[in-house]
Amino acid sequence: MISYRDLAFAILFVIAVALGIYLFMVLNHLSHLLKRLRELSDKYSSHIEKTIDRLPSIAANIDETAENMKQGIEKAAATVDTVGDTITETVAAVNTGTQEVVEYVKIIADIIKVLINTFGKK
Repeated sequence: MISYRDLAFAILFVIAVALGIYLFMVLNHLSHLLKRLRELSDKYSSHIEKTIDRLPSIAANIDETAENMKQGIEKAAATVDTVGDTITETVAAVNTGTQEVVEYVKIIADIIKVLINTFGKK
């Protein structure tokens, strides 16, 4: 008869063997992956070195571009403010001019009424 202790050891042994097989498979895949990475590294090492050598100038270009964009945005905002102020002034001037024209038209209409009333009664 098998004791509980022997059964537990058998189960633990099966689990240990399964984990060992799984670990072997994982390490095998990792080995293939590292081998492929080494092949790619050897194949493209000159390109990688050129890219690494260019990284400082690329970073400087990015910084310069960001600064230029910041200045451009500031100029655009100032332009929008100026255009807005100009439009506001133009609308105010047109409004004032329109009010003056309306007043002149009222005065002319009053003069015409007076003339009609004066000459129309005879």
